[in-house]
Amino acid sequence: MSVIAYGPHEITEFQVEELEQLTRLRGQYPVLWVNVDGVRHGPTVQRIGDIFCLHRLALEDVGHIGQQTKSELFEDHIFLVARMARLLPGLDLEQVSLFVGSDYVVSFQERAGDPLDPVRARLRGSRGRIRSAGPDYLAYAILDAIVDHCFPVVEAYAERLDLLEDEILGHPHREAMNQLHGVRRDLVALRRAMWPLRDALASLVREPPATLVDPGTVVYLRDVQDHLVQILDLVEGCRELGSSLTDLYLSSVGNRTNEIMKVLTIFAALFIPLGFITGLYGMNVAAAPFWLRSLGVAEATMAAVTLGLLAFFWRRGWLGGGP
Repeated sequence: MSVIAYGPHEITEFQVEELEQLTRLRGQYPVLWVNVDGVRHGPTVQRIGDIFCLHRLALEDVGHIGQQTKSELFEDHIFLVARMARLLPGLDLEQVSLFVGSDYVVSFQERAGDPLDPVRARLRGSRGRIRSAGPDYLAYAILDAIVDHCFPVVEAYAERLDLLEDEILGHPHREAMNQLHGVRRDLVALRRAMWPLRDALASLVREPPATLVDPGTVVYLRDVQDHLVQILDLVEGCRELGSSLTDLYLSSVGNRTNEIMKVLTIFAALFIPLGFITGLYGMNVAAAPFWLRSLGVAEATMAAVTLGLLAFFWRRGWLGGGP
């Protein structure tokens, strides 16, 4: 549990060892950011909720991993649930819960590690208006960092699709198809995680609570919405590319099968007349002239038929030649 307490001209940062420290800090700084890594210990979560007077139902959602992305407005605070996308190396969608009050932001993460270091760096360096703004702007900065971190994730999947396209065009194999299915499954999960956040932000932008969200912050929240739309468009484009690669794989496999069947059909067509000739000459026809029953005539006939069929196939372009 880490704390960053700050104002326009001061900032302090430390790790919480006793929860009573949070009680003593309330009201001493304009903004208090408490970040908690881990949500499995119910008594600790409940104690933090008591200190900041957080709603009991919202605290239950914090401990239940897998909540739908949403925003809820309570009497004196806003509750937001978002998804933080990372590649570890597969897609990881970590739940992040945010409580935004009049002088605090409390964030709960499933585990340590997040893409919020740029936000912390801006606070330490007093870059921009983050130190002079309220907790609503800090919540915007956190959401903006979470959303912007999705861009490299989507780009990584786009690069993976490009590599799979080269493999499918060069030498389609089952492993490439399995990887393609995995990419498409991750893209669907990413879209399901990010789409509700756009609706959650839309409700805040459309009807912002006057006591908790400054009108100047609404413009920045709208910017996060625009980034979400871009991400969803990129995800949709990658999904369409994945569908096209699936069709390409099936077409490539079908073409290879047709080529194999064509070769087998040519061999079968060559041996059908040869089988007829050998069967005819294998009959004991005593009345036939000697020269007609000789082995040399049979071999010459089969050779002539074979060469004639090959020339016919070549002229038709079935052997790669012909007009």
